[in-house]
Amino acid sequence: MPSACGSQIDDIEDMVSLEDLTPQDRQFARKSVIPRARKRNQQDPIEELQADSVIPGTQKIWMRTWGCSHNNSDGEYMAGQLAASGYKITEDASEADLWLLNSCTVKNPAEDHFRNAIKKAQEQDKKVVLAGCVPQAQPRMDYLKGLSIIGVQQIDRVVEVVDEAIKGHSVRLLGQKKDKGKRLGGARLDLPKIRKNPLIEIISINTGCLNACTYCKTKHARGDLASYPIEELVERARQSFQATVPRHGDRKGPPPHPAKQPIGLIGHINGSIQSQ
Repeated sequence: MPSACGSQIDDIEDMVSLEDLTPQDRQFARKSVIPRARKRNQQDPIEELQADSVIPGTQKIWMRTWGCSHNNSDGEYMAGQLAASGYKITEDASEADLWLLNSCTVKNPAEDHFRNAIKKAQEQDKKVVLAGCVPQAQPRMDYLKGLSIIGVQQIDRVVEVVDEAIKGHSVRLLGQKKDKGKRLGGARLDLPKIRKNPLIEIISINTGCLNACTYCKTKHARGDLASYPIEELVERARQSFQATVPRHGDRKGPPPHPAKQPIGLIGHINGSIQSQ
């Protein structure tokens, strides 16, 4: 078969002409070559959380409650809901991001302590949410301006108010709960709760008052007397017993003396809880 080239090459050395560079010349010529760095595949940068962005539910909350057992129960309910939502309830006020102050309006000293706590929180640049009878009865007081308030019958929405306060917004929920025009006792009794004393459960049978004492502002805050449904009271009591009373299998040592065993049966309720 005829070759595609015009002439046949007998030796591979015939391919190298005199004008071609020798291997030694090619080696010296490489010194003028400038190496180029290989570009690496750059990954997309990870988006970082902006310093001014706020994610509610990750902050620390310090709570302070003044007043009666009913008010303390409201504080325990609010703490339970906040903890269930992801907030951390702290005992150290200085490390908290927000102060939740649950006030009492029966006596002037309690209200004075409440006012001083607000001032101290503002001096420390803390977020503040107010609760209890003082802001409910007198929400237009000068020292309450611009602060978030959760009403005594709206404690089941405390997480919403705290969320907005953490974002820097001012929210006020002061309405009363009603069913077909009838005023209800307040927030549900089956809400999450953190008891100050794990062995003591405070169950509010009713709220408000029938009287109108001139020296007491509680009527202005809690309103007229309203009761919780009997079924709701019974169920809350049962839940409390189950959460508080240890089972025999959880105890170490002999079972308790019969006279010291906790009450386990809830009897008929006629305006108050009776047990047998």
